Amino acid sequence: MGNSEDQSRVPATGRPSQLDNSNIGSLRLSLSVIGLWICLFLSAMETTIVATALRRISDDLKSQGQSTWIVVAYLLTYNGFLLVYSKLTDIFGQKSLLLLAQFIFLVFSMACGGAQTMTQLIVFRALQGIGGSGIYSTVFVIITKIATVEKIGLYTGILSSVFALASLLGPILGGVIVDNTTWRWVFFINGPGVVLSLLFVVPAIPSLGEKLFEKEKLRRVDALGGLLSLAWSTMLVFALEEAGGSYAWGSSTIIGTLVGSGVALIAFVLYETWVQRRSRQEPMLPIRLLKSPTLSLNLITMFAMGGCFYAAIILLPQRFQSVNGLSAARAGIDMLAFTLVSPAFSMLCGFLLSKIPKIATLLLIFGSALTLVGLGLLSSLSTAESIAPATYGYEVILALGLGFMMPPLIFLLKVEYDDADLAVAIGANNTARTLGGCVGLAVCSTVLHADLGRFLRAFLNPSQIAAVLSASASISELSKSEASRVRQAYGESYGTQFRVLIAFAGLSFIGSLGLGIMWRRRGLQVRTVQEETS
Repeated sequence: MGNSEDQSRVPATGRPSQLDNSNIGSLRLSLSVIGLWICLFLSAMETTIVATALRRISDDLKSQGQSTWIVVAYLLTYNGFLLVYSKLTDIFGQKSLLLLAQFIFLVFSMACGGAQTMTQLIVFRALQGIGGSGIYSTVFVIITKIATVEKIGLYTGILSSVFALASLLGPILGGVIVDNTTWRWVFFINGPGVVLSLLFVVPAIPSLGEKLFEKEKLRRVDALGGLLSLAWSTMLVFALEEAGGSYAWGSSTIIGTLVGSGVALIAFVLYETWVQRRSRQEPMLPIRLLKSPTLSLNLITMFAMGGCFYAAIILLPQRFQSVNGLSAARAGIDMLAFTLVSPAFSMLCGFLLSKIPKIATLLLIFGSALTLVGLGLLSSLSTAESIAPATYGYEVILALGLGFMMPPLIFLLKVEYDDADLAVAIGANNTARTLGGCVGLAVCSTVLHADLGRFLRAFLNPSQIAAVLSASASISELSKSEASRVRQAYGESYGTQFRVLIAFAGLSFIGSLGLGIMWRRRGLQVRTVQEETS
């Protein structure tokens, strides 16, 4: 099941005890999945729940200009620590790292709720993101450890439902909280959520007698590799999130950050290569893994899928509000065709994988093809204010496609890698997904600002343009004819953005085909693995 090309791995005696799925019964596994789902949902929802609370928070803390950093600070650390946490589970153990991550997430959620200044809140949000990142990383590592090959697709599908539901419920829940109580409950709500998760996780997941702080374990940590990993990914995410908004793409801040990210990435690869060959430390990312065509194709496909998923989940409700004039709550309701169908098909895909594992690549290709079709159809939507009934059908097609993609990608990693490399492979996979989302959203944001600037200059003055770009709600302050033309401009731009996403979907389709060809050449390995573990 592992890579046979390079057997130079750390001896088994130097590794922490690994979770063994043969010692976990069906009840414990089900309880584990419930606990993992809850904590993963909380960490994912923190990226969206503050969206509708930003104005109230910034008014209360008297710092409107820094409000976007409440979102950016969390994203920076959330993305930056994914690979680091995944690798550290190999050294310190999976359950220990999950509990540590939940503790960090809980403590700094409470700190965010108690923040008295915007600076305090931003710092606490960054630290909260470290905990959220750890939850994301370790949840998927643990599920690949405790689930058998036959069940990994099903449970991955269940856990994948988190992201669609968090994207739907986060803004709605945030709005309900700030409308009915203090914004501080946006963060305090994580307290009972984490406790509930622990009530399932602690007794259900086996304890392996892991100790976090042992000198021998600490010596094995690739600290410099971890810092370089954080440096390149954090600078890249910062540039992508801020470009076109707080800073122009051609500004020295964005250019300098992108160059710094590139330099740090090159340094990371070179240093990890050296650690792999000459150091007793365990490399944060064994470069030898990237020589595997199947892993490279897996990461490319996951990157492109992440771009499609995150952009679609943001663009569709924005389009409903800006083009069709819907409220935020109604836009969420009109998203149900996507946010309910996508997780349902993820679970269906996982069920099919549990019954017929050899069709993994076929499901992946099928899903990527439907994603391509769905985005193409959404790019053809009318700019009229009324919503065409076909829109919901297009949402279902896209939801079906994306729902069928993630479980096979995780399943193929489970099949290919053993315990020595699985955690790192999962961490790289998670990083690719979130980076794809950041890139997709950044590209779409650039297209939106460029299109609107060009369209609106024809009939609005600069102050009106600035108001429309800062908040689509300001459209209601325009004359009826101006508002209609603005909505049409938004519609044209969203059509362009969905056409841009077709390129991401095309890349995921090519990657899926490549994976299908690679696995076909390897014969019946997926089926063989299933038979060996039965």
